[in-house]
Amino acid sequence: MSGSRWTLWRAAKVLVWSLVGIFVGLPVLLYLGFLGIQEASERQWLGKAPTHPAIDVRSREPHTVALLDVGFDSLATRMRLIEEAKESIELEFFIYEVDTASRLVTQALARKAREGIKVRLLVDFALPVFKLAPHYAQALEAAGVEVRYYNTAGLARFFASNHRTHRKLLVVDRQKAIIGGRNIADDYFDLSERYNFLDSDMYIDGPVVSGITDSFELYWASDWVTNPIDVTASPSVPGPELLGLPSPAEVALAAELQRHQPQHALSTCNDMHFVTDYPGSGVERRKVFLELTRLAKEARQQIMVESPYLVLRDDGLAVLQQVAQRGVRLQILTNSLYSTDAFYTVASLANSLDRLSLPKLEVWAYGGQALAGSERPSASPRWGVHAKRAVFDDHTVVVGTYNIDPRSANLNSELMVVCRNNRFLAETLQHNMRLRIAQSRAVVGGANAGGLNALVKDADEDTLFKMRAIAPIASLLDFLM
Repeated sequence: MSGSRWTLWRAAKVLVWSLVGIFVGLPVLLYLGFLGIQEASERQWLGKAPTHPAIDVRSREPHTVALLDVGFDSLATRMRLIEEAKESIELEFFIYEVDTASRLVTQALARKAREGIKVRLLVDFALPVFKLAPHYAQALEAAGVEVRYYNTAGLARFFASNHRTHRKLLVVDRQKAIIGGRNIADDYFDLSERYNFLDSDMYIDGPVVSGITDSFELYWASDWVTNPIDVTASPSVPGPELLGLPSPAEVALAAELQRHQPQHALSTCNDMHFVTDYPGSGVERRKVFLELTRLAKEARQQIMVESPYLVLRDDGLAVLQQVAQRGVRLQILTNSLYSTDAFYTVASLANSLDRLSLPKLEVWAYGGQALAGSERPSASPRWGVHAKRAVFDDHTVVVGTYNIDPRSANLNSELMVVCRNNRFLAETLQHNMRLRIAQSRAVVGGANAGGLNALVKDADEDTLFKMRAIAPIASLLDFLM
């Protein structure tokens, strides 16, 4: 073999082995590293998990509750609560965008701060979705709104940086709260012209809200929180001012929100339960998954679940198998490849379809269209489900931030509220879920279940290619999904 050919051969071998290392070796090392850290963490904290009264609060006093299943209705309710505040407003979100919805909310917060109301905003610092850069925070601070960031760890601290607060809450005067799947952005409130979420929140008025506020205080004071003035490396992308003068379109939208008549029905819950994870990384701090597992084990007849992602590892699959063995009917609504941009989670679900062939288990994939019968005209051609909610045995309702995926179980801080023995609330949620299922395709179980074809129908070729490309290693990376 000539010298040049030998050099080319060696270069080709180096390239091939480099690609193998990048696409196979690196994911394997990350996976093994995660398992090692997780195992060490569990050994270290065995019987020593941190606790606080605010992470598990239950009240059997009467609470006024409602499901906020329509995005515009949820935004109008938020604006009304902010306007009615007399003493304090606390907000915590995974995403706080810089768009029309966030401008309306931010301007309302600034008005209340100028009135002397204590206003605090805690936003996660996940760089792929982070928008509330320090110059925005400084403008808010000047207007009287305190801003803090959760977990500013950089990618150099890989595992620490993957812990996020995925919690979403708005609390007013320690008495009223909205908790659920919605962040602050146009696509959560039916305002995006490109893509919108079908989501769900719960409005709560009653004693348990005091405990929810205490959980905010726990996070606000945690070591994971940073003042924006102390952040040196952060995105500073130019964009619209959050506190600038509203445009004519925003003025008109604000007026429409003020005139909006509630699309939700109030009811009374006499058994409210709030559960959240303890701040910080480590599986020993995760409480929401354990409570959901308990609820699933208590179910006797049926469970209806909605989650934008369905990524199951062995522990999650074991819970489903236990439910199935008891003869409990289980319906899960999630996204199709067309109704979500998270192609990697769909790839993981596609790899799990054979394992989901369980008695009385149905998996439905949302078709991606606007929900029929909406009062306001659809603002976008594509829609996807984003609610994190469930109904157990026709009487117990769960609404929160927990997705059915390993990230929610092991990495993120989540929260949820449980209302027991309220059949009206359960029927309301079931009715809305059935409307969404009616515009979905059966993937597993159900009549004419289409399997993979039902999951990927209508997706464009580029998205299909990306899903197929990541499918071989999706099971190795599922702990990050």
